[in-house]
Amino acid sequence: MVKKLSRFLAYTLFFIFALMLFVPKTSLYYLLEEKLKEFHIVISKESLDETLFSLGVDNLEISVKEIEAGVVKEADIRLLVFYNSLSLKDIQLSSLVESYLPSKLQALEVTYTPFNPLVLSIEAEGEFGVLHAEYEILQNSISARLEPTNIMLAKV
Repeated sequence: MVKKLSRFLAYTLFFIFALMLFVPKTSLYYLLEEKLKEFHIVISKESLDETLFSLGVDNLEISVKEIEAGVVKEADIRLLVFYNSLSLKDIQLSSLVESYLPSKLQALEVTYTPFNPLVLSIEAEGEFGVLHAEYEILQNSISARLEPTNIMLAKV
């Protein structure tokens, strides 16, 4: 009985590991791009670099309804079975948002895990400070906590 259980566990772990290695990350990225076009969000001029466990995307130019929204220097997409993340670095938003908040972000990370399947965790750091947020999918609500920098406190 123990031998059958250990064999089942070994096959399951092998399948999960093979799934992480051989998932077509580039194809999933292009599928995401197509889904974003439905919301009039276009990503252009990017270059892709697929590795075993992640997909690196460099120099993304993002436009919303044909208006330039921002530029992301580096993105890293990790599609692991028990931990999925999207990390963006060196984000420069459009100058349209500068009247509301600083337009430079150093990092933004969105994580998802099937252990907590109804919540996306969001962490961001920029000239505005540090942001910790959670998006609850079913309730369509976001709860955020911002630790502002002195620049943001001076603008208030």
